[in-house]
Amino acid sequence: MAKKRSSLKHNRPGRDGKKPAINKLKRNTSGSTNRQKVNTGNHSLNPDRPRTGANQRSRATINRLLMYKNFKAIRDKKGKILKAAPFQERLTSGTVARVEPNRKWFGNTRVIGQEQLQKFQENLGKVMHDPFQVVMKQTKMPITLLSEKAKQQRVHVLDTESFGYTFGKKSLRKKPTLKVDSLEAMHQDVESREGEYTKEKDRDLVIDGADIVERTDRYENQNPLFRAGQSNRVWGELYKVIDSSDVIVEVIDARDPMGTRCRHVEEFLRKEKPHKHLVLVMNKVDLVPTWVTKKWLKLLSKELPTVVFHASIQNSFGKGALINLLRQFAKLHPERQQVSVGFIGYPNVGKSSIVNTLRQKKVCKTAPIAGETKVWQYVTLMKRIYLIDCPGVVYPQGDSETQTILKGVVRVENVKDPENHVQGVLDRVKPEHLQKTYEIPAFEDVDDFLTKIAVKSGRLLKGGEPNLDAVSKCVLNDFQRGRLPYYVAPPGSEKDGPDDEAPIQELEEDIKEEDAPDEEKVNSDDEEANSDDEGSMTDLESNISGLTDLDQMSDHEFPEIEGAYDAGLEEDDDKEDVKAMAGFGRACQPSGMKPSCKIVSGTFVRCLDRVSNVTGLKLSFSQSLDYGPVRFKVYLCIDVT
Repeated sequence: MAKKRSSLKHNRPGRDGKKPAINKLKRNTSGSTNRQKVNTGNHSLNPDRPRTGANQRSRATINRLLMYKNFKAIRDKKGKILKAAPFQERLTSGTVARVEPNRKWFGNTRVIGQEQLQKFQENLGKVMHDPFQVVMKQTKMPITLLSEKAKQQRVHVLDTESFGYTFGKKSLRKKPTLKVDSLEAMHQDVESREGEYTKEKDRDLVIDGADIVERTDRYENQNPLFRAGQSNRVWGELYKVIDSSDVIVEVIDARDPMGTRCRHVEEFLRKEKPHKHLVLVMNKVDLVPTWVTKKWLKLLSKELPTVVFHASIQNSFGKGALINLLRQFAKLHPERQQVSVGFIGYPNVGKSSIVNTLRQKKVCKTAPIAGETKVWQYVTLMKRIYLIDCPGVVYPQGDSETQTILKGVVRVENVKDPENHVQGVLDRVKPEHLQKTYEIPAFEDVDDFLTKIAVKSGRLLKGGEPNLDAVSKCVLNDFQRGRLPYYVAPPGSEKDGPDDEAPIQELEEDIKEEDAPDEEKVNSDDEEANSDDEGSMTDLESNISGLTDLDQMSDHEFPEIEGAYDAGLEEDDDKEDVKAMAGFGRACQPSGMKPSCKIVSGTFVRCLDRVSNVTGLKLSFSQSLDYGPVRFKVYLCIDVT
């Protein structure tokens, strides 16, 4: 077979008469073979190498490693970029770029005058300090530069004492620098400091309820038991909840609202997390009189949005108001897929109970003792609203051991000397309430009080000696769990004023004693109360929440309903009549009531016979009353003015 003839073009001799040299090792690139070649090398950075296992580098990994290797641009001696680094620029060096013409480049659209700036600062300051207003859209101006963060002015030391005056040959600092040079100046300085002194900032004093007393345990070794809620683990859980939440709900005890507030956490949120919403929930309002709740609500609402609450799965109070508030916060942030609500506060204030009340079933573990919640827990309330339960956190405020126990921070079962802390209970609870609760006669001191309780309850040791340790723990447990009536009076109010009312439980007992109903009616009422759970609540029942701005509302603002409500109606008829009521909000007024009558949450009135034409109000009440011709189930009650 004849040899294939090579191309005449490659074999043609050149101008010098010589034939071109043929390199047989060089691959021919002409014709159809001029396409991208496949590298068959076995290098680890070769994406086309043959597969020998499952742990080889992928093409994306190889490109990333090459990017790390070639992250610098190649420049010449003058610094001009010859080859740009990966992802550095899309255009080669020297390419003429085009700027889009826009009048914003030449207009004064970002210029503001001094008057407008001062007006803006004043208006923004009012909004930021108002707890009921929210800034929806921030300006693009750097307003953070306008706020002066420095609390004190900078001290110009070099202006007053130069280096030559201090370290040079003319230094005159052999004598100490005194603030005053005479007794008169010293006397004036002392008087000025005395005028600036406040007891609230004195670390040697401690707040005991509404009074400020001197600390007695400042130099004593504190028992580690009384540092509960202050560990790094618990504070770590707190900061997890704060970082994960859009709305922070601080739960406080209605019996001692100021003593169970976390001032340190509130200050931290104002400075470091101003974009998070902070709300106060005053729980356990069923343990204090109504006038105390009203005054505390009026005082706390000036600082933060405050909601009064009674945690109970069956008979709750304030649930509708809190849910509506959370819905408003969810509407304020429509761009977010979900809104998380974190519950923080002291131990044993009812954070987990509030979560269970909102969820209407037991989703968080609860107990009437401190430290039951160990870690944070996510709970779904709605499609866009999630609840976060947090362990109780205590910030050290210099409280004594007795104050720590009575606030519910420490478990009584772990206290070694409970009889030494009973005196704090006697100082806070009135003697007549103690005598009525434990059914004992008048007592003189702590020992006499504990001895009479031990004899009454049969807690005796060998030889008839009273078991003071067990009785003391029972008294402390009763105080923590709300069996003993106690509350801190709001500032500016008398503890024994003319409007002082008994707590809810006591008033219910008084009404039962005065008007003892028949046993058959009581049994039927109990059955109805057990059947009325919150699963069958209407929108009106879940939204009615009182105790807010009722004094400023006129009687003509309440909606009027046609028809009267009869106490003899069946249960289904009652539900239909309740659904017909249009009183969404804080108060409502059915037809047949006088203009001087209002329905107010949490107010118990004995003269119910004056409104005998208003009957059959059934709004998830917890107590049944028979008074004259009217039969009420009282939880939402009637205030006759």
